[in-house]
Formats: sequence, C-alpha cells, structure tokens
Amino acid sequence: LKFIVVILAAGMVAFIGAVICIIAAVHTGSTKAAATPAAARGSVARPGSLGALHGSETPESEAPTFNVGLGGMDGVSGLTGHDPAVSRLICTPLPAGGCNPRNFQQQADDPSLYAGEDWGYLRTTAEELRQTVLQQKDQILTDQRTIRELSGKLTECEKGLGGRSGSPDRRGNAALEQAITQLKDRIDRLERSAGPDRRRGTDRPWGVEDLEEELERKVELLEKERKALRLEAAKHRQEIDQGISKLQHRISGLEEGVTMLSFPEGFRLSFPARTNYMFALMRHAVPKLRAFTVCLWLRPAAAGVGTPLSYAVAEQPNELVLLQDRSAPAELLINDKVAKLPLNFSRGSWQHVCVSWTQKGGAWQAYQGGKLRGEGHGLAPGHHIRPGGELVLGQEQDSLGGGFDSTQAFVGELSQVGLWDRVLSSAQVASLARCSRVTQGAVVLWSESKVQVYGGATKDPGEPCSKHSKSSQ
Repeated sequence: LKFIVVILAAGMVAFIGAVICIIAAVHTGSTKAAATPAAARGSVARPGSLGALHGSETPESEAPTFNVGLGGMDGVSGLTGHDPAVSRLICTPLPAGGCNPRNFQQQADDPSLYAGEDWGYLRTTAEELRQTVLQQKDQILTDQRTIRELSGKLTECEKGLGGRSGSPDRRGNAALEQAITQLKDRIDRLERSAGPDRRRGTDRPWGVEDLEEELERKVELLEKERKALRLEAAKHRQEIDQGISKLQHRISGLEEGVTMLSFPEGFRLSFPARTNYMFALMRHAVPKLRAFTVCLWLRPAAAGVGTPLSYAVAEQPNELVLLQDRSAPAELLINDKVAKLPLNFSRGSWQHVCVSWTQKGGAWQAYQGGKLRGEGHGLAPGHHIRPGGELVLGQEQDSLGGGFDSTQAFVGELSQVGLWDRVLSSAQVASLARCSRVTQGAVVLWSESKVQVYGGATKDPGEPCSKHSKSSQ
C-alpha cells in the first residue's frame, strides 16, 4: 500500500511540473511577440553576458510572469515574485530564426548591443588571434620567398657543376674517390685475410680500437727491428774499426821497417799525389825559438808547390809555415802573420831554399840556390816560436798534427830538411847549397830514424848532395 502511495505522489509531482512548464512557455512566447514586433521579421534576442534566467510574479497578473534578464558576473539569479524565497531555474526556448548567422554578424558589428567585461575580453582575444594569424601569414610568405631563392641558387649550382664536369677539380675528385675506394677494398681484404684469431676470436668487423692496437703492434715490431739493425750496424762498425786498426798497425810496422832501412847515400821523401792524408812527420822536439833558419832541397812535380813544411802548436796551427798556392807567390807564415817571398820554383828540378827570421823587428830573408832573393821586416815582431809542436812535411795543418787540405798539399820530392835556432849568415847558406854541413845551432837534422811517412808517402834512396848541387847549377 505504501509503495502505491509513493508512486501516485511521484506521478502527481511530475504532472504538476509539466503543466507549469507548458504554461510558462506559452505565456513568455505571447508576451515577447507582442512587445517586440521585430522578432516576427527574423530578429532574435541579443546576446549579452552569461547571465541567469529571472522569473517574477506580478500583482497585475493572476499567473506568474517570467522575464529573461541579463545579469552581471554574479552567476545565476533565482526566480523572483512576491516571495523572494520562491525561486526556480527554468528553460526558455529560442524563437524561430534565432540561429541565423546573419543575425550574429549584425550583433558582432554593433558594439552597443553588448555590455560587460566578458565581451571586451572576447574582443581583445579575437583581435590578438587576428594579429597572430596575420603575422603567421607574413612569415609564411617570407619563408616561401626564401625557399624560392634557395631553390634558384641550388639550380644554378647544379647547372655550374654540370658545365664543369670535365674540369681538373672534377677529375681530381674522381681520382680521390677512386683512391678512397681502393683503400677501402684493401682494408676489406686485410680484414678478411686476418681471420677470427686476429680479431680476438670474433667475427665482428674491425673498429677504430682494433686498428689502433694493430698499428701499435706493428710499431713495436718495427722498433724491435730497428734496434736489431742498430745493434748489427754497431757490430759491423766495430768489426770494421778493428780491421782498420789492424791494417794501420800493419802499415805502421811496414813504415817502421822501411824507416829502419839504411840509406848510406842519403834518402828523399816522395809525395806522388795531392791528397789530404799523405805526409811525413819529423820526430824532433822543437824548443822555444826567438830566431830560426830552415833549409831544404825540393823538386816540385806540379804547378804550385803547396806546403813543403809546417809547424803547429796547440794554440796556433800556423806557427811556422812555408807554402805556395797555385798562381800565387811563396809565403812565410809566423803566428799566422804572412810575408810574401820572391821565390820562383822550377817544376821537375832540384832546388835549394833557405828562409830565416828573428823576433827583433820581425826581420826575414829568403834564399834560393844559395843567393839572397829578398828580405823584409815587420813579420810578427817580438813573437817567439812556441815549443812542443808537430813538424809536418808535405801538408798544411789546420789543427795540431791534422786538419789537412788536399789543395794545399805538396806534390814532388823533399830532401835534406834542417832547422837551426839562429839566423845563418849568407856564407853559411851558400855553403849548404854547395852540400857543406853546418852543425852549430842545429835543432832538426836530416836523419832517417827521425822521419816517419804516412798515407802513401815513401822514403827512397836519395841522390848524393853533389848531384843536387850539379842539377841546381
């Protein structure tokens, strides 16, 4: 019974609500049609802000009247009448033609139809959107122009490259590509031939690390081979040095054996070629000399005598030198100071030459064939010949006992070389040219045991001094 009562009550409530909605709809439509005849010509209610639907009960009408009002931002207002507490939310249907787009366009063109802050906000947003659309349109046009320009330039570049297809650059690029392809093929072949064991037991292609390890391994192998070659070269060099040393010892032994030969009629030194290794060394201790006279017999074999005699000390290689360069006069050097000697040497004949010097004023004299040919002074005055040097025949010394120059070497024969610690008189020099002997003040005498030859120079039995004198007369 209760269930039936509830159902009946619900049905009554629904019926009463439907009747109220129908009455309200009919009353509102008739009121608007009479008040606004323009609605019959297709106009619709003007939209405002989102407001509420207000209904009012007036004392002039027996039935309640509902008015559509435009509220502010306060939200939805209630249905009002004589009793404000009685409020309901009702639905109002749109008149015919209310969705016509032309009506909306007319409403948008007439700002006076709108009110409130919502419409201003919508207008601002719409304007911003319109400006954004215009900017995007301009950007699109700019991008299109840029694309057209780039396309044109690309077309020109392609045409230019096509026109230069036969140029050296194109051929060079083709050659480079071919070389790269060949290198790639070689690398592929090496990778295939290396096998899995060379790739740490895997079949994967070689990477950069694998290539680096392979290169490092090869570099290590090359370094080992290089060290081995160095050791082998050092060993060969040592063997060669030992062989040269043995050969030098044998040559020295032979030279000593030749030195021990007896030359009862005297001997001469022979220098057959102009070299930088052929010389003779006089084993005499040269003391400190404030004056000297040096004499010798010589027979030149070529134009330009060269250097028959030179004496060097550690401080000065040109301490005492007698020489003649090609196409130049003979010279006497004392402490690297030079004096020109008026001597004329004949090729192929024996000639006797003497030169003397003293530290007093640097005076010097030059004799040839026992006769005075020239004299002078100012040659290293006050200097003294320093002791402890090397007296070399046949070479000019640029260092103590060495530094020979083949262009200054003597070519020919030498004999009867002697050195005195004083200036000999003209009579004594003349007697030496006639094969006499002067022993007083002699520092270096011509003795076979005191002369050693090197580099191919030889000791030969010499002509008697009488023959020298005969050939020189």
